[in-house]
Amino acid sequence: MNIIKFSCLTRNLRSSSTFVQQIRRVHSSSVSTMETTTKYKLSERLSSLVRPVHYDLTLHPNMDTGLFQGSVKIDVIVKQEKSYITLHTNFLDITSVKVYRGDEEIVVSKFLEVKQIEQLLIHFDKVLNSGTYRIDIDFNGSLTRNIVGFYSSRLQDNRTMVASKFQPTYARQTFPCFDEPDFKATFNIFLVKPMSYIALSNMNEISKTIDADGKSEVVAFATSVPMSTYLACFVVCDFDYKQNEIDSNGIGNNFILRSFAQKNQMHKIDFAQDIGRRATQFYIKYYEVPFPLPKLDMIAIPDYVSGATEHWGLITYRETSFLVDESTASSKNKISVANTIAHELAHMWFGNLVTMKWWDDLWLNEGFASYMQVKALNAIEPSWTMLDQFLTRTLHSVLVTDAKLSSHPIVQTVATPDQITAIFDAISYNKGSSVLRMLEGFIGEENFRRGVSDYLQKYKFGNTVTNDLLSSLEPYSKSEHPDINIKYVMDTWTKQMGYPLVTVTRGDTPNKYVLTQSRFLLDPEAVYPNDSEFNYRWFIPITYTTSKGPKQDILWFPDTVDKVELTLEDDESWIKINNNQVGYYRVNYSTSMWQKLIEQLKMKSKQLTISDRSNLLDDVFALAETKAVPYGLALDLTTYLSVEEDYVPWETAASVFSRLSDKLLGTLEHDYLQKYIQKLVKPFYDKQSWERSNIGVIEGLLRTRILSLATRSRLPEAESKVRGLFLDWLNNHGTDNFAPIEPDLRDFVYYYGMKSSTQAEWNKLWQIYLKEEDAQEQTKLRSALSGPRDPELLKKYLILAREEKNIRSQDYLNVLQSISSNPSGEGLVWDEVRERWPQLVERFTLNSRYLGNLIPSITSPFNTPLKLKEMEAFFEQYPEAGAGEAARRRALETVRGNIKWASTHHSAVAAWLKAHAE
Repeated sequence: MNIIKFSCLTRNLRSSSTFVQQIRRVHSSSVSTMETTTKYKLSERLSSLVRPVHYDLTLHPNMDTGLFQGSVKIDVIVKQEKSYITLHTNFLDITSVKVYRGDEEIVVSKFLEVKQIEQLLIHFDKVLNSGTYRIDIDFNGSLTRNIVGFYSSRLQDNRTMVASKFQPTYARQTFPCFDEPDFKATFNIFLVKPMSYIALSNMNEISKTIDADGKSEVVAFATSVPMSTYLACFVVCDFDYKQNEIDSNGIGNNFILRSFAQKNQMHKIDFAQDIGRRATQFYIKYYEVPFPLPKLDMIAIPDYVSGATEHWGLITYRETSFLVDESTASSKNKISVANTIAHELAHMWFGNLVTMKWWDDLWLNEGFASYMQVKALNAIEPSWTMLDQFLTRTLHSVLVTDAKLSSHPIVQTVATPDQITAIFDAISYNKGSSVLRMLEGFIGEENFRRGVSDYLQKYKFGNTVTNDLLSSLEPYSKSEHPDINIKYVMDTWTKQMGYPLVTVTRGDTPNKYVLTQSRFLLDPEAVYPNDSEFNYRWFIPITYTTSKGPKQDILWFPDTVDKVELTLEDDESWIKINNNQVGYYRVNYSTSMWQKLIEQLKMKSKQLTISDRSNLLDDVFALAETKAVPYGLALDLTTYLSVEEDYVPWETAASVFSRLSDKLLGTLEHDYLQKYIQKLVKPFYDKQSWERSNIGVIEGLLRTRILSLATRSRLPEAESKVRGLFLDWLNNHGTDNFAPIEPDLRDFVYYYGMKSSTQAEWNKLWQIYLKEEDAQEQTKLRSALSGPRDPELLKKYLILAREEKNIRSQDYLNVLQSISSNPSGEGLVWDEVRERWPQLVERFTLNSRYLGNLIPSITSPFNTPLKLKEMEAFFEQYPEAGAGEAARRRALETVRGNIKWASTHHSAVAAWLKAHAE
């Protein structure tokens, strides 16, 4: 699943009050949860002694009432004598439970829902012997309670469709089931639909019959392959589609790839269909494992909680993650859509064909797909330079998250649904993919590919743990590094949080260097328990480049030694550690070594790649924050940007300047920072065009970055140009003189064009937004509406955004985050969230990681003890955090760091900026 920040999890309860009263009804007994769990020795995990083999599932959604009916027949194997069976259910009204052994009905003495652990307990008068049984359950549910499980989605013309979203623990909200990834089973799916609609599921349709009511059809689908419940998927809609045949290149059979969307959106699916076709063919060739289903569908759904979900054979997407209008979409939009599609398609094998046993190993799914999407796009669109972009899109942000005590190991024990949903985070995705990239870096690309192929072949249709993957890679690793134990090496990266700082100093001879390691923390004075079996030390693959180019051999730095040494040749005058920042670690040098590297940057050394330059920028500012190097040195390094001509280092620089800007906001030094950025960017700004031009994607991204950085830093000519462009666009909208703004420039022209907007301008933009039908354009307009410096306009936006008719729930938390990122809206949103927290919890639930992640986002600029006290008081007032528990710890740690930064670094940064601003 691809993460989208600050989306929602659920909507307001809109179903009938009668149904809501029934929906959590307990049958036959009103025994308390505590009594029940104690009496039956129940836990969060289901017993492994009862395993599902096959489901026959019928679902009948009613578009008019917003309710659905269902029945499920589950074939199970009971491995040991049992007097009761438990399986999962949540928010369902169970109306009938029957159990059979062959033709004999087994008497069910009672069945009841154990709400706290979301389980249905079925109790028998007599003990069941081991053997095969069938459980028949009838049930009802609501389609309008939320946008997970089985739910309705509102179309542009106010008609509805229904869709499902089960990952990680929401299948149980649609049908009683064994809702854990290790309980794989086959499925026969039957969906009842209106005559004019189509029904889609994981497998191909095999029959259609008229339902008993004479108004509906029952669609039957082929029996599925064995799969986990979270991968099942159901859609009923009246969409259209386009299709292509996938050439399997002799690896299995060819099959059809289809892309579905609303009928008026069909011109927006060509990009996704093209990327999907080429990425799928890449994966078949890469994995050397056939796609195991007879078809593969992708569909854009108007209301969708996340970016997309990898339901097997039927991938579901948010519209902004799938639809691309060539006339309005920017290069950034296209790359984002392509990344999401490549990510979900990678899962068809890695995650679906082979699935983690339990959510502890979620990184096997998400980290792998996050890395494979980069490899796929690098292969099919090499001009996008996705391997370089990996640093700015994936690595740099997680190095910040993982340098805090509020982080967690990649492999982390989880039990409850809240804990499970919370680990769909930057550590599982970004760190997971980063350590896989490092692993591939030291065993080699082809060895990595062959090991992955072996893994998929060996464990297909099964479930695995991390060591199963490493066992498949080990023979290939041994061929390169016979003395290295890959499992041990990787344990140091997956079983402890954080990462090392490698410090390089001169040795006792001119060309000798000594490397030491220590845990890198943004707060160097942080106190933490030594609770790691590896003592927070890592087995590090060291790579390096010198004045003569990159070295091919890897220098291993075991976790058990204090230092390692390397010696350069006499004519090698400098060294840069961690080639292309493939290693998941930071590096510090002596001041004289840093100065040599700065000289090389200014001389445009061909030995320092795009990724190397981005790496140096990112590392030096992180080191300055921890007082490991003077802030003046870090700022000195940015002076080389006057000769930098590539996108990724400029993107890194923009992030560095943005963080500095947040820390200096409201001070005189903030003006000095803006003047310094203006001075750096002006020569590049003068070379850029504001007109639509025929340049490559990566060149277009550089142009957008330069123009937006100039505008953000308030370069007068950039500000004036943006305001003029925006007013021309706004005032002529809907007239014959209307000229659309270049797609690549729209997001920041709209946003900064609104900075000094009037009430009338804001109102006009709001009306344009309400009429806009393109999802990508809507996103840009929502952002622009949060841009004004006038807090009264932002207050109005906050009130209007609460209404579902104005802002879909999936977008509402994004709007809060966008308003809060505007200094004029920061306090408004903080007050709004604190005052309306109970309503937000009712709307989104505490199980929403997106609601939880809103807190660190809107508090990230706070830098005073007063704000810290307000946060602590808020958390004390509402102690239940659900899936946002870790997010709260992260938020507090960030704000404490901001407070410390002001007292530690402000004066040094101020002095440097004052000297360099003019």
